[in-house]
Amino acid sequence: MTRTRRRAPASREGFFPQRTFLAPIGPPTPIIWAAFTTAEQELLLEDLDLWVTWLAERYRLDHRVVPACWTQHPELIEELSALQLAWQGAYSTSAVPDAPLNWHERFAVARLRITDWVARTGCRPDAHRSL
Repeated sequence: MTRTRRRAPASREGFFPQRTFLAPIGPPTPIIWAAFTTAEQELLLEDLDLWVTWLAERYRLDHRVVPACWTQHPELIEELSALQLAWQGAYSTSAVPDAPLNWHERFAVARLRITDWVARTGCRPDAHRSL
């Protein structure tokens, strides 16, 4: 059975939806965790946690990449924070067309580093281990 392709409308006006989400003005800013108070870090960590939760669900990352206790490991906070910053830049309205592809290449390498960090912690899905 052959599928027929629909033709693109003669006028593209109205074809593509309007953008409803705009990136913040200016480039994303790195978080220098040590420069913030404990209370400020907790607020920043809440925002990062939202993104990490999305990341883990979107890319089906299991506990070997993002353990439930990741917020208790400074090395994972730093790595995931840097990954989020790169993601924000890659998907900003001023990003170059291949920025998302470059982010995915960096994400692949970052997953290896994160997996190594997680293995060093010795944490398991049901148990956090402090170093």
